[in-house]
Parts: sequence; structure tokens; C-alpha cells
Amino acid sequence: MRLHQINQLDYPATLEATWQNSVQAGDQILLIEEGFLRTIQQTSVLQTLINAKQAELYYLKSDATAYGLSPKLGIALSDEEWVELTFSAESNISW
Repeated sequence: MRLHQINQLDYPATLEATWQNSVQAGDQILLIEEGFLRTIQQTSVLQTLINAKQAELYYLKSDATAYGLSPKLGIALSDEEWVELTFSAESNISW
């Protein structure tokens, strides 16, 4: 399992396509920093991606608190759980 860490709301189209196409079955996606806003603004895109790739979606509780939002998509992680997830992954890819 690979962990894809997304820290931007939007990337240029080619980079956006690249990271989404690189997600493989069973991979995990973690939305951090501004990337957390994807849970609100790109819900359908994320839902399609996680369904098609059988991927798991996570975000940081601290980012949700900072933005004052409660997304309906993804699993909230504490900072400690983020560290555990990072170390349990075979590889980490920061986009």
C-alpha cells in the first residue's frame, strides 16, 4: 500500500491527472493543509476516485478544525494516527 499525501486544493491539469492515475487498488490518500478543502469542493471527484481504485481517503482532524468544516467523506486522523499511517505505508508520495 502506498500513501499519497495531497496538500493543495488544485494542481495544474497534467499533475492532477498524474497523481490520480498513479493511485492503485488499495492505496491510501491523505488530504492535508489546503488539500483538505477537496473534501468539500471536490467530493464527487474524490468519491469516484476512491470507488474506482478501492482506495481509502483520510484527512487531518487539525485541518478540519482550522477550516471549521466537517466533511462527509474520508476518515479523520489525529496527528499521532497520521504518523502511524505514514510509517505503515510501503511508500509515501507527496504531491
